[in-house]
Amino acid sequence: MYLMLGAGDVGLEVAERLRKLGREVTFAVADPRQADLLSGRGFRVEPWDPSSPTLAQLLQRAEALVLVSQDLVEAERMLEEVGGLRRGSLPPLLALVPDELFELDFRARGAEVVLPLSQLASERLLSALEDLEGLRRERELRELLLSRRGGRMLVVTQINPDPDALASAAALKRYARAFGVEADVACAGEVGGYPQNRVMRNLLELELLDLKAVDFERYALYALVDVSTRSNSALPERIFPTVVIDHHSVPASEVQGKFKDIRVTGAASTLLAKYLWFGGVEMDPPLAAALALGIVTDTLHFTRGTTPMDFEVFQRLLQKADLDLLRGLQSSLFSKEAFDLLARSLRRAKLVGGCYAAYLGEVEDPDSVPQIADFLLLREGVTHTLAYGLHEGVVRISARTKDKGIHLGQILRELFPGFAGGHPGMAAGSVPLRLLTRVSPQSPSFRASLDRAVVRRFLAKLGLVPGGRREK
Repeated sequence: MYLMLGAGDVGLEVAERLRKLGREVTFAVADPRQADLLSGRGFRVEPWDPSSPTLAQLLQRAEALVLVSQDLVEAERMLEEVGGLRRGSLPPLLALVPDELFELDFRARGAEVVLPLSQLASERLLSALEDLEGLRRERELRELLLSRRGGRMLVVTQINPDPDALASAAALKRYARAFGVEADVACAGEVGGYPQNRVMRNLLELELLDLKAVDFERYALYALVDVSTRSNSALPERIFPTVVIDHHSVPASEVQGKFKDIRVTGAASTLLAKYLWFGGVEMDPPLAAALALGIVTDTLHFTRGTTPMDFEVFQRLLQKADLDLLRGLQSSLFSKEAFDLLARSLRRAKLVGGCYAAYLGEVEDPDSVPQIADFLLLREGVTHTLAYGLHEGVVRISARTKDKGIHLGQILRELFPGFAGGHPGMAAGSVPLRLLTRVSPQSPSFRASLDRAVVRRFLAKLGLVPGGRREK
């Protein structure tokens, strides 16, 4: 519930916009005539009375406060009286002011977010409301961590984490430490997918534990980051997550956690950067570079699922990031072996109903497999890609899609349970060869046998060949 302090034409406009966004809105006003007008428009209205227990309860229950009174004397009085009522952790406050000249004054009086009326008609209002939501969630998470001060938290990423997952995990670890909770990071699968992953681990001094070998009894809190479900993270069923922070749209029924922040943005790094800023936690240049890279890779250079918040956070990260490091990380997007494999695999690749599948043979560096899956998606007429190769007795699989109507992570997880997973648009797996075929790699029939076990089953799941159903 958003509690509007004051009324007037501006307040009514903001309230109507909030209502269209599906938010519950309540007004607290001093003028009975304004109260009657707002009631007639279908809003709940309470009288502004600082001594009223009802008003104190509303302040405690509200998600955010929006000061909309344009009477400066009344606005300043309301801010002062709200300050007297704000005991404990009350919701953040947005103040609408006549122009930029009042911004510093209203911030000094307790408004966390200040928006000049000249920006009301722009997307800046939506951004300001997002900041209010972010501030509220950050306070809630901070209180949770402070209540467990001295405990230890296990941060779990998606299976086969990408740069966004690694940067986000490092940021959450840094944030938790600032409030008295040390954290370890763990994942199932392998830290492949991008050549930057190894550099980022060294850069951030990020030790990754094997989730299968973790002693869960050591931890008082468990966090999922850049993933929100057990199936995509391999978190055991017996472990109930304390914290869940993810940027993918997931049915609420599938998400369990004491604290949950699921907001659709281009990258989880966007959300974690905001937590650090709102919490006043220091972000050093390497971490800023890692978070910027997380945004770049997960949005495919701002061409996939990018939101205004992603652009805003990325621009701010650039002001703090080690830019030489960021350039170096981005320049390693395509390794030398990936180029060699690409030339070889294109001769073997086949296009079936918009799916480009490429067998890479033996690969020295498994990180080359997802790089080629990314590259193949650039071809005209291609909607899905599947790249797979053999590395030390394990078949490395990477899939990509432009089709928002399917969930690749779910498809690979069903095809190779326990060995694969991922996001709707990108997924990966590492499957022991012995589970896919008994045919020796030296046999002339090996390639055909592996194709049946990997490519044909994948195409069937996409509904491109008989024997499967399309996942929606």
